[in-house]
Amino acid sequence: MPAPTLPDASILQTLTSAERPLPSPSAVALELMRALDRRDLGMRDIANIARKDPALVARMIQLANSAIFAGMRPAVAIEEAVLRIGTGGLARLAIAMSLMQASKSATVEGFDLRRYWMTSIQRGLVFQHLSQRVGKMPSAEAFSLGLLADVGQLAMAVSLGAQSVLAGAQGPASDLHAEQQARYGFDHGDASAVLLAHWGFPAVLAQAVRFRPLPATPGVDREAQLAECVALSRSLQLRPDDVAPDADLMRRLAEHLELSEADLQGVLASAAQDMASMASVFDMRLEQKEVDAEFDRLRRALATPPLLVDPVAEQVLVVSQNADLRAGLRQALQSAGHAAVEAVTPAAATEIVLIQGPRVIVLDWADGSEMAALCRNLRLAHGPRIYLLALSRGMDQHSVLSALDAGANDVLSSPVLPQMLLAKIQTGARATRVLAAAEAERSHSQRAQRTLEQRNAELLQAAGTDELTGLGNRRALDAFLPPIFAQAVSEGQALSCLMFDLDEFKIINDRLGHDIGDQALRAVGRVLRQQSRGMDFVARVGGEEFMMLCPQTSEDAALRIAERIRAAIAAPQPDLPPLSVSVGVAVGAASFADAASMIRAADQALLQAKRLGRNRVCLAPSSAAAAG
Repeated sequence: MPAPTLPDASILQTLTSAERPLPSPSAVALELMRALDRRDLGMRDIANIARKDPALVARMIQLANSAIFAGMRPAVAIEEAVLRIGTGGLARLAIAMSLMQASKSATVEGFDLRRYWMTSIQRGLVFQHLSQRVGKMPSAEAFSLGLLADVGQLAMAVSLGAQSVLAGAQGPASDLHAEQQARYGFDHGDASAVLLAHWGFPAVLAQAVRFRPLPATPGVDREAQLAECVALSRSLQLRPDDVAPDADLMRRLAEHLELSEADLQGVLASAAQDMASMASVFDMRLEQKEVDAEFDRLRRALATPPLLVDPVAEQVLVVSQNADLRAGLRQALQSAGHAAVEAVTPAAATEIVLIQGPRVIVLDWADGSEMAALCRNLRLAHGPRIYLLALSRGMDQHSVLSALDAGANDVLSSPVLPQMLLAKIQTGARATRVLAAAEAERSHSQRAQRTLEQRNAELLQAAGTDELTGLGNRRALDAFLPPIFAQAVSEGQALSCLMFDLDEFKIINDRLGHDIGDQALRAVGRVLRQQSRGMDFVARVGGEEFMMLCPQTSEDAALRIAERIRAAIAAPQPDLPPLSVSVGVAVGAASFADAASMIRAADQALLQAKRLGRNRVCLAPSSAAAAG
């Protein structure tokens, strides 16, 4: 990647020395970023820093309860938010949130601030879902990088005026970058990289947001792949109505990242689903109708097949026993840019059509009944996909009618004027090209529909699956619980709810790191899956919280299952610290007013197991009064 004309220090000086003050992150957000470099600070220390900004705490708790991070119990404290979002993700999202609040007081004539932040939120969601597919970053950190990837655009608009980011905006993005480089010595990708580095983002993340030419081959190192992922999220971002998405660039970037068109459609569908709720976290109100309309243009751009390049339609087959006629037609066709293919006999012509596939065919009707038979056979085999032009030397009424009856599209008298011949052939070539394009688009649409149906089925499954453990998630629980609870009540069957919480999970994360913490959660998920029956439902419903619903399971059986799972998790596991779980059990659907009451009872029993020393099973009172 070529270095920017100005060094980074000069770019930062240009942005910060303008008369209009540049929107900047809050002091608390910057302190959180600095805290990431300190090994002696744990989750509680990060939470205490965040508490210095009550508004930030409120938004972080709201974010922790959003669809992306929601657990079984609502997060009510900043410590829970830190645990769910992660310290790195929380600090970088604090930068974005405080920057958005600071920018509200900056009014730049000609710059649509609401549109900028709406696009940024959408790009953050797209980057997050892309990152899940290519496995590059944790969700919160991916969202924050996508959200701030074009923060240089905001900085240039505020410090240098709206014209700095609007010049050339109606043309290709490369035009805007070239104009910015020529006028200011840097573009808004360079400005974004400089600002992210200035605020404490790791260098590999900051450098990934610079604009760079798309290489011929996929990137092999992490920085190159990350930059391509950022570029793809930009190509999939929302645009004004008069700026068309670059579908070709989307596809080329997707190929580099080994993503299919179905993957991109899935990314857009997931981002559209989360867009309105995520915007509310940033104090932005979006209606779902507005979101769907914005995303629809991107979906259509991806679903539109590339322009058909059809050299076969420019190839003309001449069938005649007359060598002079073939030579004259060949010269006329080649002078007009057509490739001429010649056949002497109907058998040779049939083989050429079968192998080379020309769609425009000139037949010498003077060759007799064999030519009429060839014409019928070609029409029968290929229907309207070929254009058949008959040359009749006598041009009597019988010859014209026989040619048309055999399936010829048109008849010309021979010798024929070259201009007339070429006009007919170009008309025929155009007609076959349009028909081939229509068939290709219809085939593409059918494939896209099948792919979309398959992807929708996958999305429905993925929407109910926890990406870390492969178990169900809270959405799946919300869909599964009401009908199974209602069935248990109506049929008088027992229903058991088992709540599990991994003990001392915060200590595992703080002392051994999030990778070991993730391995511990996967290990718990494996045990739960192994110990469950086909009719049971198992889900991860929070950071370290799991639930098992066991239909037709009595109190004694539920306690045996809970104890068996507790013991299996407590058994030593390779490459993991000692693990244990506390378990709460609630039994008897008819004993509770509703499903939520049964879950609350199991949750209270779980908290009792925690209070009694952890690594144990507690049973909830199975009465509606106790549950209340």
